[in-house]
Amino acid sequence: SYVASALFLKRHGNPREMLFYSQGVQALFALPLFFLLVPAGALSDSGIWLANLYWLAIFSVTQLSMFQAQEHVEPSKIATWLGLKIVVLALMTLAWPQGTETVGGWQWFAIALMLTAVTALNFSGGMNPGWKGGAWLATFVVIASLCDRQQVVIINLFRSHGASLFQSALLTLALGYWTFGLVAAGFVGGRMFRGETLALAVRKARDSAPFAVFWFTAMMAIYFCYGQLGAVFGNVVQSTRALIAVVIAFLACRILKDGVEQPVSRAMWFRRAGAAFLMTAGIILYSLAGRSAEAGGV
Repeated sequence: SYVASALFLKRHGNPREMLFYSQGVQALFALPLFFLLVPAGALSDSGIWLANLYWLAIFSVTQLSMFQAQEHVEPSKIATWLGLKIVVLALMTLAWPQGTETVGGWQWFAIALMLTAVTALNFSGGMNPGWKGGAWLATFVVIASLCDRQQVVIINLFRSHGASLFQSALLTLALGYWTFGLVAAGFVGGRMFRGETLALAVRKARDSAPFAVFWFTAMMAIYFCYGQLGAVFGNVVQSTRALIAVVIAFLACRILKDGVEQPVSRAMWFRRAGAAFLMTAGIILYSLAGRSAEAGGV
C-alpha cells in the first residue's frame, strides 16, 4: 500500500487528493459491508456514532500526515517508523489502561530492541526527512496510536450488541471508512465545482484504487488483530512489516525505475536487514514474555 500511494503521489503530487480519492474508493467496499453485518440494536446506539466521530477526526490527521511524510521520505521508512507506535502505545497503556492489556518485565526490554531496530532502519541511507518530514512522521505515529486505541473501543461497543469478534472488527472498519467516504465525496465534489473535469476525477480515483484495495484488505486483518490481542500487542505483531518493508524496498529499487525508493549501497542493505531481524527478535521476546507473565513466570 505504501508503494502504491507513492506512485499516486509521483503522478499527481497532492497528498490531500491521495487521501480523499482513496477513501472514496474504500467507501464503496465499506458501505455494503456495514449494512450487511450490523446488528439492529447497534444502529440506534449513540455511543457507537460518537466514538466513530472522534475516530474520524484523528484518522483524518493520521492519513494526511502519512501522505505529507511521503513527500520527504521513502515509503519503506514510513513502514518502519510505525514500529515506534509500540513505544507510544505502551506509554499510553501505562497512563490510561485499556481492558486487561499490560506491559511489564521483559516486554520493556523487547520494546527497547524494537526501538533500536527502528532507529537503525531510519539511519540506513536514502532520503533525509529533515525537520518538516520528521514532524509529519512524529504526528503520524502519535495520532495513529490514538486511532488504534479508539478502534478497540468501537470494536468492544459492537461486541456489546452480540456481534462476534470478527464481525465487530469488520463493522468498526466499515463504519469508519464509509462515513469518512462522505467527507471524501464532499472534497471531490468541491474539486469538480472549481473546474476539475469528470474524466480527471475518474482517473485520479483509478490511480488511487491500488492503494485503496491493498490498504482496506490490510485493515480488515489489523482490526481483527486489535480486537483479539489489544492495541499494544497487535502493533508488536504488525512490526513484522519491518522485514517486509526491507524486501519490498529492495525489489522496488531493482524493478521500479521511478524513484519510489532511493538507491543505497549494499552495505546499507545489510544494515537494514540486520535491523529488521533485530525487530523480529524483539517481537518474539515480547510474545514469549507476555505468555510467561500470564503463567506467573514474570
